[in-house]
Amino acid sequence: MNSFGGKPPETSRWQKGQSGNPKGRPKTRADHLRDAAAILSEPVMARTSEGKPVSLAGLEAAYLALCRKGLKGDVPALLRAITIMLEVQPAVDAKVDDKRQRREELIARLERLGLPTESLRNRPLDEF
Repeated sequence: MNSFGGKPPETSRWQKGQSGNPKGRPKTRADHLRDAAAILSEPVMARTSEGKPVSLAGLEAAYLALCRKGLKGDVPALLRAITIMLEVQPAVDAKVDDKRQRREELIARLERLGLPTESLRNRPLDEF
């Protein structure tokens, strides 16, 4: 035990209403990644090649800008865009395969019930 009887001198104590940690806990890497993900998922207005405005997720808009920069002759940007595409393509393919499998399972169930399914086979996968 110290000579203060467990309490620091009044002159060095926190003032009433003053936080002991005014800046708060420092952000961790996970906090920064969560913040970045939130920012990159917000919608951004972009223009198509015809000049028509469209809404994209921030990440999509960033990738589009990277691709456009690469196509204008910036070789490092083009290489980075191609690298990203090659890294992401397997996940995109898996998602399409999953949608295709769900559609086939739905069609099989409907056929077992004797319901018409031809119109479902012609629908785009985006509708499933």
